[in-house]
Amino acid sequence: MPRNVMVFVEDELNDAYEILVRKAMGLPLDINPGARIRVVRVTQDELTDYNNLLDLSQRALRSGAQQVVFCMDHEGPGADSGRVQARRQFQEAFRGLCDHIERLSPNDPLKNMLLVRVEVHTCLESWLLSDPPAIARAAGDYSYIPPARQTHLLPPHQARQNIAHILNEVGRRRSKRHLRRISASAVRSWGHRIAREMDIVNARRYNFSLDYFCAMIETNQNGCEQTFPDPPE
Repeated sequence: MPRNVMVFVEDELNDAYEILVRKAMGLPLDINPGARIRVVRVTQDELTDYNNLLDLSQRALRSGAQQVVFCMDHEGPGADSGRVQARRQFQEAFRGLCDHIERLSPNDPLKNMLLVRVEVHTCLESWLLSDPPAIARAAGDYSYIPPARQTHLLPPHQARQNIAHILNEVGRRRSKRHLRRISASAVRSWGHRIAREMDIVNARRYNFSLDYFCAMIETNQNGCEQTFPDPPE
């Protein structure tokens, strides 16, 4: 049965997340079959503080959400010290939230909330790059099939460069000047178009954090019990 899901993310351009939730749930993209899916932008500070996570969870509960997903960009092994510290604080804050809910009485409404913590390895663009042919399809080329590879270790700038390269190649193949000129900094606006074209089943094979995100939503799981996994070697 469709359920209400709220996703908290750092990204300002975050339409792609709603599309990925719908794909994970097996829902159509253009109609509402009963589920209410909301994606809300939050700050890093909100994701790294226990009290803020609790407040976000309570707000989501009041809005009717049954599952809440907190997403923070990982930014890769080359991330600055501030991001590394933020990732650790995010994990600790979420653990504190889970401990708090564990202590609640069984009749507390928050007790039934499904909570999920996801580190997006290494950024949304890395998730989108896990299905390279979807990028070509988003640009109007259904015959170009660039090869897929694991994307969870790609630094964000490299993921964006790779997406731009595919769009540039479509521009070259299709004689579309505007695509040939797209830069890595411009690919953020392509997120929702690429997400709509993604074969989510295949894409999940190439990014473990995307796979976890989809699995938790698809199977209605609680991240306090099924914690976010360590990245593969």
